[in-house]
Amino acid sequence: MTHPSPTCTLVQLTDLHVVADGEELPGGVDTAAVLTDALRAVEEAAISPAALVLTGDLTEHGRPAQYRRLRAIVEPVAARLGAPAVYAAGNHDDRAALREHLLGEPPSDEPLDHTVRVGDLRIVVLDSTLPGQAHGALAPEQLARLRAELAEPAPGGTVLALHHPPLPSAAPLAASIPLLRRDDLAAAVEGTDVRLVLAGHTHVVSAGTLGGVPVWTGGPLATTLDPFAPGAALRGLASPSVSRIDLFPDGLITTSVPVGARRTSDVPAATMEPAIAAFHAAWAERSAV
Repeated sequence: MTHPSPTCTLVQLTDLHVVADGEELPGGVDTAAVLTDALRAVEEAAISPAALVLTGDLTEHGRPAQYRRLRAIVEPVAARLGAPAVYAAGNHDDRAALREHLLGEPPSDEPLDHTVRVGDLRIVVLDSTLPGQAHGALAPEQLARLRAELAEPAPGGTVLALHHPPLPSAAPLAASIPLLRRDDLAAAVEGTDVRLVLAGHTHVVSAGTLGGVPVWTGGPLATTLDPFAPGAALRGLASPSVSRIDLFPDGLITTSVPVGARRTSDVPAATMEPAIAAFHAAWAERSAV
């Protein structure tokens, strides 16, 4: 028996809340620096991601200068990796400014729904934002387009990306600004080739299911909310993370990867490889009995 390798790896970054040069978030969080560190870690990793999926709240205020700064940080890394940056809008974003200053498209206030193909995998992005509101929803016409798209399966299946997770939340603030009518989305994805739903918004890493499909809410690059804070109290934590999604022919795994954590050990690959091979040999021998 051999250890399977993923057929496709995605990297999710969410809730970046990038501000313009000279601005900062409350608490002094330098989100541009955190994003730069996160992308450096991705480049240094021994993986070749098929895409970088950014699931909303790309900027703090949706201003042109913030999108230009974001683009200057993300796009060169995406080009070096040979992996497209796939963007979803969040409730802190502005659709027109995002299109013009990040994507280089004509400004428009229409929902930012689109589909990206990376190899055999289909990534469908839905705009769950409601301009001027913190909660989200999907319009009937968006769900109709999704059902039409999913009517023809993709060879490698589909990953659905949106900002507002179709799940409850353990954080009271996040629970107060949910995705409305998530049962409608469940009905649209149930029984289709959707393998995973990726979301952000809550600033809390969490997982669940929707219509039998796994849902992963990635951790933010900006402030993390502490779901152990008492009652409705709001407690922010400096614990940024990105998510690694490995897709296999018969399954998948999502992994939360901390950014900037203090290393407590660093054993080189040349030392670890024989030990790992020995473990593989031990369970392969047992499996053959």
